[in-house]
Amino acid sequence: MILKRGIILQLLAFAVITVVGVTIVLVNYIGVGRDLLGREYVTYVDLTDSGGVFTNAEVTYRGVPVGRVGPIELTDDGIRVKLELERGERIPRDGTKAVVANRSAVGEQYVDLVPAKKGGPYLDEGDPYTIPRERTTLPVSTAELLQNVDSLVGSVNTQDLGIIVDELNKAFSGSAEDLQSILDDTDRILQTMDQSYPDTKRLLDNSVTVLGTQREQGANIRGFARNLNELTTSLRDDDPALRRTVDAVPGAVDETHKAINQLAPTLPVFLANLTTTGQVISSRKAGLRSLFILYPVTVAGAQTVTPGDGTQHLGLALNIDSPPPCTEGYEKVERRWPQETSKKKPRLDTGCKAPKDSDTAVRGPRNIPSDAIAPYPQVPPGATAGAGFPDGGATAKDDEDGAEPEAKAKGNGQAPVAPTAQLTNDRLYLSYPANSVEFAGYDPTTGAVYGPDGKRYAMPRSAGTRELGEENSWKWLLLGPLSQ
Repeated sequence: MILKRGIILQLLAFAVITVVGVTIVLVNYIGVGRDLLGREYVTYVDLTDSGGVFTNAEVTYRGVPVGRVGPIELTDDGIRVKLELERGERIPRDGTKAVVANRSAVGEQYVDLVPAKKGGPYLDEGDPYTIPRERTTLPVSTAELLQNVDSLVGSVNTQDLGIIVDELNKAFSGSAEDLQSILDDTDRILQTMDQSYPDTKRLLDNSVTVLGTQREQGANIRGFARNLNELTTSLRDDDPALRRTVDAVPGAVDETHKAINQLAPTLPVFLANLTTTGQVISSRKAGLRSLFILYPVTVAGAQTVTPGDGTQHLGLALNIDSPPPCTEGYEKVERRWPQETSKKKPRLDTGCKAPKDSDTAVRGPRNIPSDAIAPYPQVPPGATAGAGFPDGGATAKDDEDGAEPEAKAKGNGQAPVAPTAQLTNDRLYLSYPANSVEFAGYDPTTGAVYGPDGKRYAMPRSAGTRELGEENSWKWLLLGPLSQ
């Protein structure tokens, strides 16, 4: 019988496919030739009992297959299991446990490698490693399991069990529809929970963060609750006083509102005038600081002078040559004795050259504060008529071209022209030139003030004199401008 060429080609192709398939199965699944190809390495496990594991059983690492169980050898007090593992999976050596587990209640056994940490050394490094017996776990044997089940069943009283069955029959008899409704509702609840699982998971994750934060802040929360308890207790004890205060608030608010309305015409001017006072204080901060430091010391020293025994205790301390005079910088100056009283032109090209931190001539001109340390008071920008007046003066108006009178006068190189005054019938009449700034006149000797409208106002001579009643003198700072 002569075979056709096409049939011969098909047979050859089938034979090649068969050889390739058998080779893949032998190498990948049976393990033939793995040692020659260098695709596996060996690790041993010491066990007291096989636990049902057998040769060619699967070996997993974190549930992922990584090899097969090799030959099992007997030892003096147990067995030694050879594990043939694939290279490429780096399994830590230290702390790794070998667990013989069952895939199901009636399934086959396999070996699962459970790592204790990350990082090396690894099982594929160096000589074959043996996992010691204390790091192994065996499943419960079938005989022991059946014995435990038999013991459990034998411990149940059949008469009591019959009573339980009868009572359960009475409890659920005639409730089939209700049970079916409960099961259906439970199924819907489970479906709803499954749909909201992502939100539930996020809620649980965030709850861990919230609870952890509360645990860390437990001391602060307890302290806050304790303080809140004390506060509420004080409020409860002071409830009558608080009620009286709340009842009195409307009247106090009305009086405050009236006071504000009465002070509205003069309070802005008073506050604006305080700008100058603030500038003076700001430029004298160094002196005020020294005053506040030395004042308590001076008062304390005064107590030692007059201790209250009816006498005054005084002493005399000569501070001659303390501090010593400065001589550095006067080397070329001829000394002049006090007996020489003739006129002589002073030398202005000499002076103390000692540094500022020198202890000689501490009050010399070299220690005068600079403008940067103690600046002189300056008029606020834009205030051309003194503190308390708007920009441009009391009644100044811009020209048609928008320039202010003072700025325009300065632009022309001319100084502002002062108004002319005439006193008639105890009234001061001021005549203002064109494009000038109106201002008020004040006579400190009589305390009379003449406003821009020519009206005369009476003010005290000084807010700090004894004529005003000492402790009440500060009131004139507010009430003085209101008097006539």
